[in-house]
Amino acid sequence: MRGFVLGCLPLVVDGQDLFLGAQTKIEKPKRPNFVWFLTDDQDQLWGSSFPQALSGTPMPKTKALMQDGGATADNWYIHTPICSPSRAELLTGRYFHNIKQTGGPLWGMHVNDTFVNDNTIAKVLKEEGYTVGLFGKYLNNMPKTGDVPAGFDAWLANSGGSYIAPQFQTMNIDGLPDGGWKGTTDNYTTAVVGNASIAWIRKVAQEDKPFMAYIAPKAAHEPFNPAPWYVDFWDPSWPEHEPRDENWNCSMESRQDHPGIIKTQPMISDEVADIITGIWRNRWRTLMSVDDVIADVIGVVDELGLSDSTYFMYSSDHGFQLGQFNIPMDKRHVYEWDTKIHLVARGPGIKPGSTFANPGTQVDIAPTLFGLAGIDIPDYFDGKSIVPFLVDPTHDALVESTRQHLESLGDLDHYAQRWRQEVFIEYYFVNNNVKCMNSTVVPGDYPNADSNCIDLTPGNNAGCWASDAGSNPDDLVDTCYATEDTTNNFIAIRNLKDGENFVYAEYQAGNLLDAAVDFANPDFIEYYNLEEDRHHMHNLGKTASTEELRPLSERVHAWLQCAGKTCP
Repeated sequence: MRGFVLGCLPLVVDGQDLFLGAQTKIEKPKRPNFVWFLTDDQDQLWGSSFPQALSGTPMPKTKALMQDGGATADNWYIHTPICSPSRAELLTGRYFHNIKQTGGPLWGMHVNDTFVNDNTIAKVLKEEGYTVGLFGKYLNNMPKTGDVPAGFDAWLANSGGSYIAPQFQTMNIDGLPDGGWKGTTDNYTTAVVGNASIAWIRKVAQEDKPFMAYIAPKAAHEPFNPAPWYVDFWDPSWPEHEPRDENWNCSMESRQDHPGIIKTQPMISDEVADIITGIWRNRWRTLMSVDDVIADVIGVVDELGLSDSTYFMYSSDHGFQLGQFNIPMDKRHVYEWDTKIHLVARGPGIKPGSTFANPGTQVDIAPTLFGLAGIDIPDYFDGKSIVPFLVDPTHDALVESTRQHLESLGDLDHYAQRWRQEVFIEYYFVNNNVKCMNSTVVPGDYPNADSNCIDLTPGNNAGCWASDAGSNPDDLVDTCYATEDTTNNFIAIRNLKDGENFVYAEYQAGNLLDAAVDFANPDFIEYYNLEEDRHHMHNLGKTASTEELRPLSERVHAWLQCAGKTCP
């Protein structure tokens, strides 16, 4: 059988494998190619990514190819710990306050989708001669079918969709109709995304222009359904359960200096703890298919003779929590497990096994790609290029456009010295998103359809849960856990300067669906010394003096007002 990613089912259309094209060596382009891998909900702290893996990893091929074979960021964060805003920031190079809107729809998570659709990096890349394909998850509030955002030459996109028999908007994908495509139970979403992206790369590599492939599978997002061929796999060297530090199932008393729903969450019963462990295990299993895709994409690019002119980057849209502060699952908070993510990269001039400590966020990716491509970085980008931290400027393998960008930055030592020592985090309440564990929800029909259960055995599902966005967090039973409430709007700085390892956050209650939230009158402060309190247990905002807090408040509000070149 041909035409499928290792470990993935073939993408079948009308009984035919997706056409992969000829295997020919391609002449090196004048500008580098880009392959951007983006997972959803993949944490950095609990072992599913790098570099802080536990004993073992569900992605050994990616670790070898991307981390050991490239560069790893030691201090990489997202700007907003929820999916659609984070992806919108990545695609535009702008902070949330510069692309958000007041009012609905709820599913848009306060993103000005029209603005983002009209101003993605794909639009500029295409104008500069790139061919751009997007495969997988785009924004949660999708454009109408047929209204593909400007700049994308190929489009296999959805808002997340399902693991089994996924549906996508489609355009210019060989073998698929323009407009829309619905898979069958033979199609696993990561396999579809991987197959289509590989086929497209083989096709466009034969053209005399550089390309960018944006590859964004659903994993490791809820409902955590692995590919059928990995559903029972667990390496004996892997841990038996998720990490359980002092903030895991901690007492209500220990949470009283924390905001919103944190201080009122019920305790985690043994039964709920088993569900959390099952979720953690199935998340690892979903990532095994991502590992297959990343390895096979890199292998195809190498086969085509393009590895010396292609940059591969791999990251996530935010982190995740699994029992921390008694929230069984989700994200949306200022804490390290929700905001710190991996970024690994390999390509010409990147030293294998290297690291860099300069702090950054996904907002810095757009100017970095433009820098590598030698494209003038627009003044409206809020982020900055991290190219000098990724590549060796003296390396002979550098593509000329990258070398020119480095020269344009002037003294690179001075550039590094002026680099920011903190990152800005910003979030606005979305919905209550209550998780009721061991629910009576109809469990689903895995492997024929998605299932919200940890035991996916057909006809014998167990450990199931249900989500209820309409529940009042004040009226929950002991097996239901709120993810947030309307107090969860915050702006924060995560300081990473030597000797100043802290996070400071200001909260203001409200709902951006109804009215603006401007943080002019904060009603709660969180402040943690993470050098001594890495689990965010002791809120110094309750005891610190006004004199100590005032400069931190001034800094976080300066970030909130920044745009373009005024951003640090």
